[in-house]
Amino acid sequence: MSPTLPGLSHHRAKVNGTELHYVEAGAGPLVLLLHGFPEFWWSWRHVIPSLARSFRVVAPDLRGYHLSAKPASGYDLTTLAGDVAALVDHLGTPAMVAAHDWGGLIAYETAMDHPGAVRKLAILNAPHPDAWIAAWLSHPEQQRKSWYVFFTLVPDLPEELYLEQFRAGTIRLATVMPPEDVATYRRAFEIPGSATAAVNYYREFVRDMPRRRHVAPRRIACPVSVLWGSLDVALDPVVNDIARDWIDDFSVTYFPHNWHWLAEEQPRAVIDHLETFFATTAEGC
Repeated sequence: MSPTLPGLSHHRAKVNGTELHYVEAGAGPLVLLLHGFPEFWWSWRHVIPSLARSFRVVAPDLRGYHLSAKPASGYDLTTLAGDVAALVDHLGTPAMVAAHDWGGLIAYETAMDHPGAVRKLAILNAPHPDAWIAAWLSHPEQQRKSWYVFFTLVPDLPEELYLEQFRAGTIRLATVMPPEDVATYRRAFEIPGSATAAVNYYREFVRDMPRRRHVAPRRIACPVSVLWGSLDVALDPVVNDIARDWIDDFSVTYFPHNWHWLAEEQPRAVIDHLETFFATTAEGC
């Protein structure tokens, strides 16, 4: 059973050859919230009630997570961005998007592949996918922080390790939230097929790296605002410096005393920023 919030409704949509579960609240311009690893829509629980006062807020479980379908394939960025674009089409209007971690990579890809689906992007500690590759190739600090990405190519072991970390309470989420909240994420991650689907995001990205290295990133024309916890142990802020060259309207706000989970660590600051950033809509990317 999925957790819930007052005023929240649960829905399912068949899009892009799969079925996504999503929650919805409020009315007004569409705001789409995309979670990261190893989360699900509930990672936005602190943000949804406030945004729903002014916006139609939709937060899906991404492909393979929680109550969404867990197909054997489709965990590459092209397909995942297609999921988001198809969901936006199902909802009937272009979206302003806030996205964290893997949701952020997918949001960047959606803005490149389906620019008409996205009006604005707010990114929380997530790299532009091509900027991550460029940083990994040329910056030792990002190389040092990225070792675990390639560990995911090992069959079966990574998902078993993440499940064990959840059960032992040593998963990184546990550093920023109480045990009962970690248990909510653990129950979602233990749903059969969820752990493998989540790790497959990494596997497919690594497999696609050689191709992406030889394809020029497409420009993003819509406004992009990044919120970045400077203590992130997996991502170096150099990825923002690289991405800036490919985005017409780009800004970064750094949080020097926080790390990867800003919607958990600084929910009020995130809410205030999103409300201001989304107050006026843009035409699209």
